[in-house]
Amino acid sequence: MNFNKEKLPIIFETLKRHDVDAWMIMGRETIMNSEPVLPVLGDMSFIIATALVFTKEKCIAVVSPLDVDGYKMIDGIDEVHEYPGTMEETIAEVLNQLKPKKLALNINSADAAADGLTVGMYKSLEEDVFPHLEIKPEIVSSMPIVSEVRGRKTASQIEKIRVCTEKAEEYLMRVPEICHEGTTSIEIFNFLHEVAYNDGFGMSWADSQCPSVACDPEVKQGHSGIIDTPLKKGCTINIDYGVSKNGYCSDLQRMYYVLKDDEDDAPEEVKKAFYLVRDAINAAREFMKPGVTGFEVDQVARHMIVDEGFDSWNTALGHQVGHVTHDGGTILANRRPRYNKPELIDTPLQVGNVFTIEPGIEIAQGRIGIEEDVVITENGTEWLQKPQQELVLIRLK
Repeated sequence: MNFNKEKLPIIFETLKRHDVDAWMIMGRETIMNSEPVLPVLGDMSFIIATALVFTKEKCIAVVSPLDVDGYKMIDGIDEVHEYPGTMEETIAEVLNQLKPKKLALNINSADAAADGLTVGMYKSLEEDVFPHLEIKPEIVSSMPIVSEVRGRKTASQIEKIRVCTEKAEEYLMRVPEICHEGTTSIEIFNFLHEVAYNDGFGMSWADSQCPSVACDPEVKQGHSGIIDTPLKKGCTINIDYGVSKNGYCSDLQRMYYVLKDDEDDAPEEVKKAFYLVRDAINAAREFMKPGVTGFEVDQVARHMIVDEGFDSWNTALGHQVGHVTHDGGTILANRRPRYNKPELIDTPLQVGNVFTIEPGIEIAQGRIGIEEDVVITENGTEWLQKPQQELVLIRLK
């Protein structure tokens, strides 16, 4: 195992800023019972029950006798405590030495990325650790810590994400090559798999669901997997797609219009919706900078679209992306019940956050949805790939 030492300064700084004395990560067989933060910290997983405790200046590992020598070799871990009896006994000893007033655990109802502590392990803390502490700490959610540690991508991480966004864009622009009379969404789906796999990339989310290919407004798409549908003249094609490599991924949507036999361009109502979505993305990106909130960014794009007479779409404007497609932490969203939490939409955005921006409009010819990936910089934002500026017109051969 190795530790991503680029994350250590972020961890220590975040603990200090949030006045958290210790952050503890616990797990066992995490390849089966996922602890989402571990891959962010490095090439790490727990097999036998293990705990990492971060203070404002060091990292402590509590490990089994079988693992103690290996953990001592990991650069970035300052202390290794072997538990001769139970892990809980040694954790209690470590916490009694640290005497944290505020202890953060990976428990959170709003963010899966910060909810890795299992119920069973939390019960073991309640039953076998907390009763033996000399000073009872305040237990808080680690969500603000995880959000920053996961969300503040380093320069090397951003470049790996950029590779994935640029490749996904390249593959999506090749889709018209395979479109002819009788082509179906499954053929597009298989094509986008093939070109990525041939170049050594994987899909950004489950292979059975990535990409989503919507080419008939009467056939609704979602996260349930591809539905085999023929391309339909006079309708749009919306493709939601991303590729992954080296532990990072992308998430883009691109728009196409299938020309009728007597058309040389898309109808005005299709172009109006497309350009409005495009311009709303540009406006949101121009507004985004460190310190603004996801709610504020969402409102810029949402008002542009609603003010033109279209319905408000029933999703967020955007989410973080990078380690996985939906990367947790702050999001760009309005005050719908499932998003209306300060830690999600009222927390300031930070340098290094990578977001999608993806408003949508439903019209008779199909859904108009463009999705771009951007990174927040000191001065604003930067595209991670070439943004879509024009509809891709397809004439079936």
